[in-house]
Amino acid sequence: MEQHEAFNRVYDATRDALLRWLIPRIRSSADVEDLMQEIYRKLYRKMTRFGIREPEKYVFGIAKKELAKFYRHRAVVLSYETAIPDQLPDEGEEPEDIVLDRERERELWALIKAEPLLSYQAFTLYYGFSVPTDEIAKQLNLSEDAVRKRLSRTRARLRKLLSAQHKDVPAAERKGE
Repeated sequence: MEQHEAFNRVYDATRDALLRWLIPRIRSSADVEDLMQEIYRKLYRKMTRFGIREPEKYVFGIAKKELAKFYRHRAVVLSYETAIPDQLPDEGEEPEDIVLDRERERELWALIKAEPLLSYQAFTLYYGFSVPTDEIAKQLNLSEDAVRKRLSRTRARLRKLLSAQHKDVPAAERKGE
């Protein structure tokens, strides 16, 4: 039971720093979550089997190896992915609409990734991980007001960019308008 408590202490002490380290390097909230889980799974396994003298440093050693492995295998995984939808269309929803929705999602995330690093991180933490603004402020070393302003400005820029991209599409064809 002591090893479990030791792991929890290390997790609590390193989670925020590891998250701040991974987000700029990965930029996909799902991939960040997967890597975090794998990193802490490996740490727990090592701590329960062998014991680790400096587990806080060891976490980042694991993180570096997992990140390298992620990028090595990423091309292979992408080559096997297909264009098959993740879910079946609802009745009445046309396949073309599904493709358009996915394309819009890709456009949106491409625009978000192009934002300044702190804005991207705040946006991803808030919308991707549902982290409250006060926690984001602590993690990014900003005031809570600065985080709210970054979120607001990022949303405004995204609205403006998306509306500019889609202004050539006739209003009858724009979904949800």
